[in-house]
Amino acid sequence: MIEEKELLEAPLSDHDLFSRALFERPKKLSSFLPYLEEIEGQKVILLKDGSLGAVYKLNLIEHEPMGSDEIVKVVNSLKSLFNLPESCVLQVLFDQYLVSPYDKIWSDLENSNTQGHAVSQMLFKDKLESLRRSNKVFRRETFICVRFYPVKVKGRKTYSKKDTLILRELKEFLRSLREFNLILKDFEASLKVDVTRMDSQEIVTILRRHLNPKLFYKRCFTKVNPNHSLSDQVLYNSPVLDFDSMTREGVKTATISLKSAPAFRYQGGMASFLELDFPFRLSLNFSFPSKNKVKSYFDTKEWLLEKAMNERGKRQLLEVKEIQKSLAYDDRILHMTFNATVEGENEETLEDRVRAMTNVFTEDLEAETIVEKDIGLGLYLASLPLNYTPLIDFPAARYIRVLKSDAVCFLPIFDSFRGLEKPNSLFISREGNLVKGSLEEDPISNHVVVLADTGSGKSALIIDLLIGEKKRQSDKEPLVFVIDKKSSYEMVTPFYNGDLTIFDPRSEMPFSPFRGVFDEQKVSFLVSFLKTSINLTSPNFEIESEHVSAISKALKLAFAKKCSQKDLVYIDGELQNDGEGEDEVQINMDDFINELSALCALPEFEKMTREVEELLNKLKPFYGDGIYAKYFRGSSKKRNKSCLFYVYDLDALTDKVLQQLMTMAVIEEIRQTIKLPEHKGREGFVVIEELGMLGRDNKEASKFVIDAAETFRKLGFWLIALTPRPQNYFELEAGKAMWEVATHYLFLQMRQDSVDYIKRNSNLLDEATGEIVASLETVADKHADVFYIHKSKNKKGAFRSVRTPKSKWMSPTNAKDKHKALEALERYKETPHKALEYLSSSEGA
Repeated sequence: MIEEKELLEAPLSDHDLFSRALFERPKKLSSFLPYLEEIEGQKVILLKDGSLGAVYKLNLIEHEPMGSDEIVKVVNSLKSLFNLPESCVLQVLFDQYLVSPYDKIWSDLENSNTQGHAVSQMLFKDKLESLRRSNKVFRRETFICVRFYPVKVKGRKTYSKKDTLILRELKEFLRSLREFNLILKDFEASLKVDVTRMDSQEIVTILRRHLNPKLFYKRCFTKVNPNHSLSDQVLYNSPVLDFDSMTREGVKTATISLKSAPAFRYQGGMASFLELDFPFRLSLNFSFPSKNKVKSYFDTKEWLLEKAMNERGKRQLLEVKEIQKSLAYDDRILHMTFNATVEGENEETLEDRVRAMTNVFTEDLEAETIVEKDIGLGLYLASLPLNYTPLIDFPAARYIRVLKSDAVCFLPIFDSFRGLEKPNSLFISREGNLVKGSLEEDPISNHVVVLADTGSGKSALIIDLLIGEKKRQSDKEPLVFVIDKKSSYEMVTPFYNGDLTIFDPRSEMPFSPFRGVFDEQKVSFLVSFLKTSINLTSPNFEIESEHVSAISKALKLAFAKKCSQKDLVYIDGELQNDGEGEDEVQINMDDFINELSALCALPEFEKMTREVEELLNKLKPFYGDGIYAKYFRGSSKKRNKSCLFYVYDLDALTDKVLQQLMTMAVIEEIRQTIKLPEHKGREGFVVIEELGMLGRDNKEASKFVIDAAETFRKLGFWLIALTPRPQNYFELEAGKAMWEVATHYLFLQMRQDSVDYIKRNSNLLDEATGEIVASLETVADKHADVFYIHKSKNKKGAFRSVRTPKSKWMSPTNAKDKHKALEALERYKETPHKALEYLSSSEGA
């Protein structure tokens, strides 16, 4: 065995030495790693044998929502990878590894947006910690490595003088470097996918993570020192070497090789490996034989097979002729080795993972494999970036001859859904990626449509997203308004100092259409509101201008009178107003009716007795003992001025008249609250939890959706509409409007007929995305599958909303849990966070 000192002193190392070293057990592994240094400013690595290399990181493609045509187009666009000259070797390395609990991503997420609402911060950290501990979050990367072997120029004289020899070698090196840079420029220009060339620091970081899987996350590493060999800056713990594997810090590896080219090859087939729920690495190595070698091989094989008389020989002859036909049409033969490496901390785990990996090869690709027992270590080392040389395959002819058109099908370029840019909420993809979520992503519009079966968890998802938005780092916390039915927000509201309004006819009505700031806009609304009330109960009655004038005047008189009577106190012996602002004054229907009755006493209304009496008669259902009077009397309950979370539960409003009127009043209150001076510059969301509750003919709701879609967009407020019935988006006026203005669509578990309905009535879902939506599942108390798609279809993917114990109790999904949650909330009324701690504990659960 050559000593390290001799190796490092050699000006150029011998190829045979390195190829042998891959299958031997040296005293110091780093001595036999090929990395020497980075060429300054070039992002080119000089290797110890004099070859040059470059490593690229490929931007992986989220495969799940892609249609077959898209996949074929993307995969075929990578054929240019195999246009490298014969002097090059290509490695394609795919790495799926667990995100360690010590990974920097967790601390980065924890330290992001630290100025939002305290409850949201707490719940976000709880979700973050749950995902961190789960040991089920993966990261995937693909690296493309190009290694160049300079061709020695023959016919040069050798000079004895040392300075002449150095000059000649320098010229040779610069010529090789220029040649390699030209190859790389052509290579990069021909690629139709996003790649980034990596420098020595990034390459060493990859190697450190591979070779120090535990220490890498537990200590800080120094930056690369350009004055030392890169190989000496990789290993920090000595691995245990064996012929079949290498054990790094207690993690043992096993290597699986392909014996023959997969019989079943198609674009997108490599996505099957993403279903594996453990770390692994795929290593595809390609060399490029000359045309003469290829021709000689197939001519000889054809000649031999023509002499064969058995059926197998005849079949092989047909295959050879097909290959020669492909070569005639500018295809190319490549030498490929395909290895997979799995790892585990004990033999049982390793065997299970080897079995799972082998099943993917045999079942999905129909390829024969072998678990390497004698050269597993060498193949593992050969799978490191820039550490493959064809010499290690030549003695045993281990490589597989494949056509370029087939080889492109084996490229591992796929990833799972990664989510959006803003990490206001955290989820996990169905294949283990960490998914970032947000309701506020698009710079133009963020209106959202949610569609799912009853009980699929759509309200819990929206609550989770809203809680995430409350975590947003901003000077002004977002405003949230929820128009609900059988409210799912009773548990959330107290944590955000919210205002919950339930229209329950069995108790005092905590809402009035008259409340709010009384200004000209309010008067205009109330006039319209009272006109609508009359039209709904007396559709044949025609309201004339005199009626409108009387209503407007009576409203203003009622307010003026209320102002003169409200909060009067004795000051210096005289009865005076205490100076409270006008927004503290609230009239009700009886105040209005009293002033309307007395209106004819005013000179300008003396001749309008008939009109006033008509109004009093038509408004009878809304005052006194009228059927709807309860909803117009107002409430003694004072509104919380600091409230930023409003919930209106309209479940009890089954009457169409009340349904439309109260919807109209709630919508106006939302409009007015948004426009308050203290909310200037504040963004927020308006959630319509059950679109169907607005009714088929609720023109006010439809008008609101249409108006709000544009008006609210300019104010930074976004509409979110939910329903379990897809027909509501295509039959109801409000639903049609919402479907058209939405830019983000969220689907949860749905029946197949509902999916088919969406596909028939819109072009949002195609075959691929329709199948994904049909495959979504909700597992009680565990997770809900979600599919997200942007209107432009540029961003789409499936993910999983995983419930932690605390998030479960923030939005109970069944009556029993809801009752238990509200009981705990009543017990800890003054400190609601303690109710959450109690419920999420083993005692509460």
